Amino acid sequence: MTTQKEYQDIQVVDKDSIDTDKFDRQKRIHGWDQNKISTAKVMVIGVGATGNEVVKNLVLSGVGTIYIIDFDFIEISNLNRCVLFNSKAAENNEYKVDVVKEACKVLNPDVNIIPIKKDLNTIDKNLYKECDVICSCLDNVEARLEANNYAYYYDVPFIDSGIDEYFGTVQAVYSKVSESACLQCAISDKDLELMWNKFSCTGQEIKSEDQETTRKIATIITTTSIIGGLQSQQVLKFLLDIDYFRKYGKWSNQIGEPLIGKQLLYNGLMNRFKIIEKLKDPNCWTCSYKKHLS
Repeated sequence: MTTQKEYQDIQVVDKDSIDTDKFDRQKRIHGWDQNKISTAKVMVIGVGATGNEVVKNLVLSGVGTIYIIDFDFIEISNLNRCVLFNSKAAENNEYKVDVVKEACKVLNPDVNIIPIKKDLNTIDKNLYKECDVICSCLDNVEARLEANNYAYYYDVPFIDSGIDEYFGTVQAVYSKVSESACLQCAISDKDLELMWNKFSCTGQEIKSEDQETTRKIATIITTTSIIGGLQSQQVLKFLLDIDYFRKYGKWSNQIGEPLIGKQLLYNGLMNRFKIIEKLKDPNCWTCSYKKHLS
């Protein structure tokens, strides 16, 4: 049986803030520090289905600055799973980042949304080290690895996600946990063969030189909502607890350990979640590379 002490609420500093402070309820979470959230900078790469969910969650949580990177336009076929898009924007083929920025102004005008309409490999690489956390909501292996590599090099926590039908994954990478695997560690020869393929949710089916058709990803809003929520939760864990980890070498009980070196698997058909440990590749040219040679 739960005791009364365990149910004890945190002290409310200002009783007038109960219904006037939009962050009042999350401030009641033990271990929460709204100042850490409000002063944080997060990069979200890809603002399609899962990216919509992640940005929406971070904006409502009050993350101070969010860089959103995407050079695609909105299509009608995006509208079944992208909460920040709208029909007019799709009909006008507007840029995803522009529409997301405008939608976020309505959700929380205090958050600074910085849209970047560029391919990932053309952005200023110094942007990586300006951020506190980097999120990958991408649809191809090549871009995922690029984000993973730069985040690892600059010691920035990196969180990757993937969706397909009723299935999804979330994985975190952080270079300061040196014994844990990065995204590059799990790349197989087959992955490298498919590295340049973009399994997009929109556009026409693409037929390759060997006459194989690159399929479109089948997605549904329920999967993107779940995976986007889990990925956003990982962002908040890092923002709230990374100072504690740097000081004590472990994660606090109030916030909990992120999925570093682990991959969470979601199976919507079987209503199951599973977490697997990712094996570190001792020959990985990203996380086994010595930055500083003696």
